[in-house]
Amino acid sequence: MPKASIKYDLDNHDDEMAYRRANASLGMACFIHEVLLNGKRRFEHGTTIDDIWEWLWQEAKDNGIDIDKIIE
Repeated sequence: MPKASIKYDLDNHDDEMAYRRANASLGMACFIHEVLLNGKRRFEHGTTIDDIWEWLWQEAKDNGIDIDKIIE
C-alpha cells in the first residue's frame, strides 16, 4: 500500500501557510460540495445577492474556512 509522509517546517512562513492550506482542504471540499449541490435549491425567486453572499460566508465559517489564514 502506498504511503506518503509530508513534513512542514512551521518556523518557515511558506511551510506554515502550506500546512494551514492542507489542513483546510477537507473543509474547503465540504464547502464546495454544499455550494455546488445544494446552493441553487436553497434560494427562491426574490432572494437578494446579499442573502446569497451571507449564506456563502456562513457556509465557509461552518466548514472551518478562515480565508485570512490561508490566503495572503
